[in-house]
Amino acid sequence: MNEKPTPIVKQSGFLPFKYPDFGKLLTGQLVSNIGSQFSYIAILFLVYDMTGEIYAMALLSMAQAIPMILIGPWAGVVIDKVDRKYAMVFADLGQACAIVIIPFTASLPDNVRLWWIVGIAFCNATFARFFYPARGASIPKLVEDNKDLLAANSLSAGAYQTSALIGPLFAGIVIGWLGYDIPFFIDSLSFLFSAICILLISKPLKALNASTQKPLQDLITGGKYILNFLPLLYLLIVFSVLMFAGGASMILIVPYLETEFHLGEGTREFIFGLMTSFSAMIGLSIAFVLSRRTQISKPVTLISVTTVLAGIILIIFGAAPNLWIVGMAWIGFGAIEVFIGIPLQTIAQETVPDVLRGKIFSFINLSITVSQIIGMGIVSVIASTVIGIRGSLILSGITLCIFFVIGIVILKRKRLEFLVDQRREQLQQLPLT
Repeated sequence: MNEKPTPIVKQSGFLPFKYPDFGKLLTGQLVSNIGSQFSYIAILFLVYDMTGEIYAMALLSMAQAIPMILIGPWAGVVIDKVDRKYAMVFADLGQACAIVIIPFTASLPDNVRLWWIVGIAFCNATFARFFYPARGASIPKLVEDNKDLLAANSLSAGAYQTSALIGPLFAGIVIGWLGYDIPFFIDSLSFLFSAICILLISKPLKALNASTQKPLQDLITGGKYILNFLPLLYLLIVFSVLMFAGGASMILIVPYLETEFHLGEGTREFIFGLMTSFSAMIGLSIAFVLSRRTQISKPVTLISVTTVLAGIILIIFGAAPNLWIVGMAWIGFGAIEVFIGIPLQTIAQETVPDVLRGKIFSFINLSITVSQIIGMGIVSVIASTVIGIRGSLILSGITLCIFFVIGIVILKRKRLEFLVDQRREQLQQLPLT
């Protein structure tokens, strides 16, 4: 097989109309993502206002990430054995019940309330572990033609970017006018709406020929698939390194705006929401362009090159002399995530058999989350005690740039693009669903 670019063909027709069940999933995802943006902004600033400490931000982020380590891999095993529609409904209802508790903790002392919020965030993240792998594994069953997979993943990413465009800006306004409680009620209702949309999906989403192995054996099977398929392992490492470095910007953004640019309460929320909204606008544009395509030529190379761009942007973000450059860098980093996330998910769907998809997506999320936890822990310590916030951001960017050089060498020597095309063609001989 020659390693030559695949022609890029434009899509025809709007996928939610072509595949109504996919449209139901997409609609529920859009609404719940908007609600989640409200609660994300609210909990981020609420915890920082309660403590004023970077460690509290790291504690919250780790509480949201640890369930991926404890629950994520086993959730993937369950997802590959049950109807994934009901796994997503279970996750939505669980998150709706968890997030709505936060407003009722307002009367507690701040030190007690912090631990309540951390515990609720942990529970919310635990339920989410069942949703995201189930969604990723379900899309190929809802979109019957494999040529529509890239477009479907782009629309899914577009739904998230739309929510990031609308949610943070309005969340900042709502918090400024009505306080921190209302966003959590909005998010809870959005999860209920998503659950209803998914229940309306008529097509069964259970994997064909679901495994009858014991859970531990299933887990080992999924891990071996990743280890034995070098391109997927490589992409997993690339995205994990990106999340390791990118975690620095997420955990440091609130204190960065306050200490380096002297933004007070109210202004911080508005500026952060505005920056995130503009970032989402660019990401949405990228997702729209990709949704009109059937395939990306050399997706592994695209992901690798985009990683070094992310490193350069992080360096600019940390060295920015004014708020305008900070905003531009934040916008750029958001666009980078879309450029990497869509091809990664599409490659995983095209090169992994249906019976393994839930486990593989869980392993992908696990690796990313572990990287975030390690990155946030290291960054919080370094930023607080050694080189400060700016130095930590710049160091994270340099780490990405160094990894890019190593990654490109591996990409070329191991012929990863050829291996992706080969596995894709092998699986295309089988029914995608």
